[in-house]
Amino acid sequence: MSPEPIPQQDNLIDIQLILQKLKQYWYLFAITIPLALVAAFLFNRYTTPVYEVGTTVLIKDASDITNAPVALLYGEEPFSNTKNLRNESVLLKSNDLVRATLQALDFRVSYFAEGNIKFTEIYGESPIRVLVDSSSSFIPYGVLIKCEIIDDNTFTLSADNASIAQEATAQNFLFDRVINLNGFKFVVQHLRKNQYTEEDLFFQLNSIESLIGQYRGSLNIQPVQETSILEISVVTDNIKKGMDFLNQHVQTYILAGLNEKNTNAVNTINFIDQQLGQISDSLYLVENRLESFKKANTGLTMSDEGSQTSQLIQDLEQEKAALLVEAQYYDYLKNYIADGNITESVVAPSSFGVADPVLNQLIQQLIEVQLQLSSLQAEQTQNPLVNTQIRSARATAREILSGISENVRNLQRANQIAINDINARVGRMMATLQQLPAAERQFINLQRMYNLSEGLYVFLMQKRAEAGISTAATTPDAKLVNTAAVKAAISPKPNQNYLIALFIGLALPAGFIFLKEVLNNKITSTEDIGKLSTIPLLGIIGHNKRESSSLIDQSPKSALAEAFRTVRSNLRFMIGGQEQKGKIIVVTSSVSGEGKTFSAKNLAYIFAISGERTLLINADMRKPNNNTDYGVHSNVGLSNYLAGYASLEEVVHTTIQEQLYIFPSGDIPPNPSELLLSKRMDDLVFTLKNQFDYIIIDTPPVGILSDGLELMQVADANIFMVRQDYTLKSFLSNIQQQYESGKIDKMAILFNDVNFSKLNYGYGYGYGYGYGYYAEDAQTKPWWKRILKV
Repeated sequence: MSPEPIPQQDNLIDIQLILQKLKQYWYLFAITIPLALVAAFLFNRYTTPVYEVGTTVLIKDASDITNAPVALLYGEEPFSNTKNLRNESVLLKSNDLVRATLQALDFRVSYFAEGNIKFTEIYGESPIRVLVDSSSSFIPYGVLIKCEIIDDNTFTLSADNASIAQEATAQNFLFDRVINLNGFKFVVQHLRKNQYTEEDLFFQLNSIESLIGQYRGSLNIQPVQETSILEISVVTDNIKKGMDFLNQHVQTYILAGLNEKNTNAVNTINFIDQQLGQISDSLYLVENRLESFKKANTGLTMSDEGSQTSQLIQDLEQEKAALLVEAQYYDYLKNYIADGNITESVVAPSSFGVADPVLNQLIQQLIEVQLQLSSLQAEQTQNPLVNTQIRSARATAREILSGISENVRNLQRANQIAINDINARVGRMMATLQQLPAAERQFINLQRMYNLSEGLYVFLMQKRAEAGISTAATTPDAKLVNTAAVKAAISPKPNQNYLIALFIGLALPAGFIFLKEVLNNKITSTEDIGKLSTIPLLGIIGHNKRESSSLIDQSPKSALAEAFRTVRSNLRFMIGGQEQKGKIIVVTSSVSGEGKTFSAKNLAYIFAISGERTLLINADMRKPNNNTDYGVHSNVGLSNYLAGYASLEEVVHTTIQEQLYIFPSGDIPPNPSELLLSKRMDDLVFTLKNQFDYIIIDTPPVGILSDGLELMQVADANIFMVRQDYTLKSFLSNIQQQYESGKIDKMAILFNDVNFSKLNYGYGYGYGYGYGYYAEDAQTKPWWKRILKV
């Protein structure tokens, strides 16, 4: 019956095997875990802490009652809240706004104290202050300059910069005096004494551009969901400095918005003032003419018909006055569009009582795009996406201006039609006045001109007063909700770092073990044998730590002897009944060095001491063995007999062990394979089977030569040697293929030179009793096991 093929392996993870593998390398974990935890401690101890500092700002809606001046200027809310938040977020990160904030703060000079391991910035706590002369021809930005205070009046300076070091070497400087180091002019003030007055003070000059890049890059602005609140945060290693920056930045932003609103209101007032200047001159002339007429005609009284006609004309002139104001606003818009400056603020239609909904909507859209364009241009970046957005906003603004221009032309035509209609109606009424006396008719004309000019003047004065009130009552569009405070510690995070270190301490050796197992192409455990072969396992021989490899020189109660006794018992069970003589056992391997000769000799010895007449044949004629440990010194052996140069009595040698005989390999022949295949070899085997109980044949490696395969065909049991961490897995796979094909049968595997700590089960009964079971083995324990008594 042919052997069963290798069954499919279960995909379930063998937890016990994994734990056993990890246990073998426990010392790696004992090294890496403490080292990783120590590294985490040092990192937590000496890393400069980094924090996230945040604040919140409320962005008001234009329709908010607290933001009423906006409604006075723009009439309605000019843009939606969502777009407002997005635009304001960009404005808060603009270069101009960050620059204004930094210019209001004293960040141009940073002060540091030197500790044992690291530098610490002492913002607001430095005992010195450095004032830089802006007219200096040379300012060493980014250079760390050491200031050593000698006493209350003098100090020394040193730096790595060659220009400063050359000028400052061996000099004592005075506080509050101008110092000139190669064109760098500055003053050092001594403020107070504190813990930083030793030789550990440094200062560094920061350029405004580098500060802008630093703080602009660290700014993070996020809207709070379902609100009009922006959350502004910055990452910093100095909490107080970060809080001061955020608080000042919010104030700068609020003032910038307030100034922009005031500018719009002032522009409206200036435009109204221009119109008032023109109207006031006309009104002054008409008033003078009316006054002169009344002085010359003191007794003039108006008739009922004249009074009635004059009142009608006056009402029409008031309507005309409103239309003329609108006409002036349309002329302003035409000039604004012709000027082509799309970023300049535009006066809202509501300022002049223009209520056309289409024009108001277009103006609101233009204001929205102007705000968006202003926020994008404030970034001053080379980002292609931002540049694309700027071009898109400009194109949108031009389209809106085109729409406004078309709408203004239509409104001007409608406005002129209305004015012409009023003029025609006034003309008809004036014709009826021809029947009145000349003096009364002249008075009505002067009164009409006066009422028209006065109506225009009063209307403009009213709008100017409204604009003035809105300017005086202007409130900011933003409000600080919470002052800056620490939100979270960014790094280091001690607990997290310790967990990461622990994970690394576990992962590194585990990864090493996993990689080692994946790349391992040698047999390590009985599980490897079971995965690669269905050949039964005959036994396990532990690693022999003694100098002698022969059992004849060791105690009969040693663990090695017990292991071979187990193999002997398993062989007897494998072969069958005891009454049959001449049982042939072939011991072979894939390559040299797997313990084939060692096992054959000791197995023969174990059979012999049990009273069995045993013969050990050294059939590897290419590599003769040394049998002097058994008292055999003759080299005459198998090759000599098969070649016909020696008799059987001359090649079978007795040994110092009773019942044990050795058949040496003999001299190295030129044709060992042919000798093993000869009829003389078959006759020899037949003869020896009648003389001995067991014949142990030590054959050449079957992985290299085919000699052993011929002998395995006549054997009652074939022992294939597998050595731990030596035999390649591919060799075992090759033997399995021959075993499955039926070329080799009656085969068993002997696992040799085994370190039992690498197996996933405790060793002992069944495969050698284990070290420490016998007194002879106790001394082989490691020193730490002997101390711990394990």
